Amino acid sequence: MPVQTFTGKYYDSASDRTVDATIAINAHELKISLPSPQGQPRFVIWHWNAVKNAGSVPGGYRLRYPGYPEQHITVADVVFPDVAAYFLQHARKRRYSPALIIGCILAAFAAIIAAVYFWLIPFIAVKIADQVPVSYEEDLGNQSYEAIIKQYTPQQETSQLLNDFFRTMAVPSPYNIRITVVKDTVANAFALPGGHIIVYDRLIHDMQHYEELAALLSHEFAHIQLKHTTRSIFRSVGSYAFISILFGDLSGIGAVIVENANSLKGLQYSRSLEKEADGYGLQILEKRQISPDGFIQLFQTLQKQSSSQPTEWLSSHPDLEKRAAYIKQQAANNYNSAGNPALQAIWTRIKSQQP
Repeated sequence: MPVQTFTGKYYDSASDRTVDATIAINAHELKISLPSPQGQPRFVIWHWNAVKNAGSVPGGYRLRYPGYPEQHITVADVVFPDVAAYFLQHARKRRYSPALIIGCILAAFAAIIAAVYFWLIPFIAVKIADQVPVSYEEDLGNQSYEAIIKQYTPQQETSQLLNDFFRTMAVPSPYNIRITVVKDTVANAFALPGGHIIVYDRLIHDMQHYEELAALLSHEFAHIQLKHTTRSIFRSVGSYAFISILFGDLSGIGAVIVENANSLKGLQYSRSLEKEADGYGLQILEKRQISPDGFIQLFQTLQKQSSSQPTEWLSSHPDLEKRAAYIKQQAANNYNSAGNPALQAIWTRIKSQQP
């Protein structure tokens, strides 16, 4: 429809005056020409998508424009209501144009995909991890271990002593716990699915008490026993886990994890999982009459070394101060920690091998 022009009355609440106006209408807007004292007209632009129909009033047909100042025009021409209705209807159609609707649908679809990828798939992956059998975890851990250990020089004698140390603690588990000490200049330890624990010899070198080692091994064991390691890994490869379970083939997950085995060294756990592992590890010490100070001493050792050089265990096991406070709170009852001569003897042998 071509531009149409009408004469009418314009009112705005700022001046609280009604003046004569010429209104030029096209498909997108109303251009309202108003007289000015200088003789040059001034213009007010209304966009159809904001115009409201006020209906018939004394003196003609009225349209209003929301906001401040309040504005309305009144036109006496009998054709004006039909013209206004036509443009208002088309403005509503443009407001809900096919392109806009498609855009909204695509945006909603993208939001759903994002929610599935970042929330639902990781959630399902964790549930899958909780259901996988021990034998699968052990197989996954063995493959990951073989991929990782090639980067290190294992310390055979010290590894044997640490395994003796943990066996002496007599912690029951369906997993076959195997501890490997490797040579490295940073302090770190990490657990793999199914039973492998790797400890860097620098961390042992920095420890001063057997209770520290007991705390470390209890904590890493807890990650295995409570499936924290498996759950965290499955969560990190959530989409693969989701697809694998759909097709009933868990081997695909294993292939991806083994391919990225190096990332397991710095696998980070949530604060809730760290707290759970600390609590579980503390129970292990308590049942064996090992002082809970082992955890506090371990945290102090790690903090001390981190001040001089980066500590990988510290970066993947954060919030040591809060965790130390939690340990102290849980051990407030001062359970019996009479000591363990057998562990002390093995610890003495371990330290004798340190340079």
